[in-house]
Amino acid sequence: MEGPYFIEHGDVWIRTSEAAKPSFIGTNARHVCDGTEELAIALIGETMMKHGSAKSVDAWAKGKAAAFDVTIVRFPVSPETVDELNKCAANTTRAASIVAKLTAIGEVRPELSRLPRYPR
Repeated sequence: MEGPYFIEHGDVWIRTSEAAKPSFIGTNARHVCDGTEELAIALIGETMMKHGSAKSVDAWAKGKAAAFDVTIVRFPVSPETVDELNKCAANTTRAASIVAKLTAIGEVRPELSRLPRYPR
């Protein structure tokens, strides 16, 4: 799996270009969320504006929601969803099709059938 996000010991981490707080993963990785939490992206129109843990995306969107029409798409942690998140991080316009991509992942992996999920 290529990209900034990766799963290690069941948690999601992101590679950084600067030294982060040292962890057992290394000094250039920052913890994003554990495997039981959700990842998310925030879209304005068809462009991804923020990605990462659902908590961080929600916090970002909270300040933007009044000025912009922000759509948040949440999804569980799995190798397939992290791979898709990496593809979206590499090409922010790909995020416009993330609902279809996550739905396809859910068809192949029935245990992820709640893909995608929008906050209430």
